Parts: sequence; C-alpha cells; structure tokens
Amino acid sequence: MKWVSKTPESGDMVRVKLGTIYHFGIFVSETEIIQFGLAPGVRGLLPDCEVEVLASDLRTFLAGGILEVCVFEPQERQKHRTPQAVIACARQRIGERGYHILYNNCEHFANECLSGEHICHQADDVRAMFRNLPVVDVYVAEMPGDAKMPPLSCTLRQEDVERVSSPELRRQKYFVWKLLEYALERSFGFKNRDLTFRKEGDRFVCDRAYFSLSHDGDALAVAVSRAPVGVDVQRIAHRHTDSLAERTLNGEELAFYTQLSEDEKTHFFYRTWSSKEALFKAAQKDVFIPKEQNTFRENVKNYETSIGGQTFYLSVATQTPDRIRFYENIRL
Repeated sequence: MKWVSKTPESGDMVRVKLGTIYHFGIFVSETEIIQFGLAPGVRGLLPDCEVEVLASDLRTFLAGGILEVCVFEPQERQKHRTPQAVIACARQRIGERGYHILYNNCEHFANECLSGEHICHQADDVRAMFRNLPVVDVYVAEMPGDAKMPPLSCTLRQEDVERVSSPELRRQKYFVWKLLEYALERSFGFKNRDLTFRKEGDRFVCDRAYFSLSHDGDALAVAVSRAPVGVDVQRIAHRHTDSLAERTLNGEELAFYTQLSEDEKTHFFYRTWSSKEALFKAAQKDVFIPKEQNTFRENVKNYETSIGGQTFYLSVATQTPDRIRFYENIRL
C-alpha cells in the first residue's frame, strides 16, 4: 500500500494532510466525497456526538490541502470490495454517528467501507494529537427551568441529590452532574457506563479524569481535565463587602482592596472569592481556608460571563492556564 498524488477513481480511498494528521474519505466523484465528519478545522467545535458520516464536494474535503490516493498491491486488492460495493457501503452509512477521535474516526470509516476492517494506521499520530489538545475543557450552562430529573446513572450521586432538602439546591446538584456527564463524553469520549465514581471525603472523584463542579443560581459550570483542576462560578452581588473582605482576603489582597472605589471593591471581592474557591478545588483539600489562597501568585484565570441575564465571575485554576477551552450555552 502506498499513497500517491494522482487522479482518483470512484471507490478509491483518499486522504488529505491537515496539520499533523490525515483526514480520510471515499471518493465517488468531485462532487461527492463520503467521510466521517468534515475535517476538524472545517467543522469547528461541533461536539463529537453530533459528528456524522456525510458527503461533501472535493474542495470542502481538501480544506486547502493536497489530495492523495491509496494504491494497493494486487494481493491487498483481493481482500477489498468492488468499487461499486465500497460506494454503496459508504452511502448506506451517511447519517451514522458515534465518532471518537481515537476509536472510531474517519480512517476507521474509510477502511471499513473498503474491506470491512476497523483499523487506523495513524493511531499513534492521532493519540499524540489527542494528548496535545487543550487539557482543560470548561462547560457552562443555564439550569433548565422545568426539565424532569430521571435517576442519575451514578447511584452515589443520586443518593447525594436526594438527601438535599432545598428544591433549588437539589436541581442545581442534579443538573451540574448532567453537565459533567456531557463534558466527559464530549472531551474524552467517556460514556456513563465506562466510568466509576467514588467519594473521598465530601468530594466525588472519577477513575478516568479529573473534574470540578460549580453552581450558583441558574449558572452551572464544569471543568474536566487530565490533571487536577478547579472551577467556580460566582454571581456578582452588589452589596457592602468590607467585613467579608477582612475575614477572607490575605494581607496582600486586602491591601489592594482598601485602595479601590466601592464599585471596584465589589467586583474585586467576588472575582477573588471565586478564584479562591477554584484554587481550593484544584488543590483537592478537605478544609477551605480562604486566606491560604493567594490569588495574586497562583495559576487561576478569571472571566466575566452573563448567564440567565445575570453577571457572573467564572474562575478556573489549573497548571496549564494557556490551554483552557470554553463551551458556553450548553443545553441540558
């Protein structure tokens, strides 16, 4: 098997190099290339669960790259379907979903159409690319107003939710967990059935990824990563904060706070409080002592966002602050 630059024929497996990896498809004509999702750079941040087998024209498939055609040795071709059967198989799968960058990608699809074999020759390159993806994904959603709450797949979390007496808090804890389930599948391809959760003290932990949860009012936030991470969402409440600041800010933070105007004090306090919560979660400690976190000297990123018509500070604590990716307005 080798790859060459030549005019393709109907039923050929084709590819284009985009960045460090290849995107594969089945060539039918210049107006019909069947592939498992468009190339990553073309489809943007479409969730994996929405990526599907589709047909596009050659120009869209190439996305500015150079077409290569797979040429097989005679003994290899004996294992393959006829060109007509390859095309029929590819067309039959249009609309199919279940994409996963490592285990069910565009090269798997093309090889299955060609020979029925579920193989990916660039698996190592794909894994390397996967490891280099942003390592902190943050998902933000507004809590659904009247959505039903069927039992969660995690029995421990379901029991935890049921123990909450406040209806509002119960819904917050339930739906932030649903956002976590969405985030783990979107970022890592983990299905609920593949995950095991347990409690360490008051914290839930997962056997396959790090995560952090936060909720305030109608705002829900989740961070998932391959390293410890903390996230906090905090509504900006316009009220006097001097006494709160004295109890929670350390010396350096408090000295800065006292020089601000009243409005600046409000924003600084809630941004700093949110940062301290995120740092505490990332440190995975059992006791929260606000003055122990120095937000001037630790890795925490702050963002201002609007959710449900209210303004919130969103803070993310991570050792890789330059590799944070956001998904907002998630619908649950």
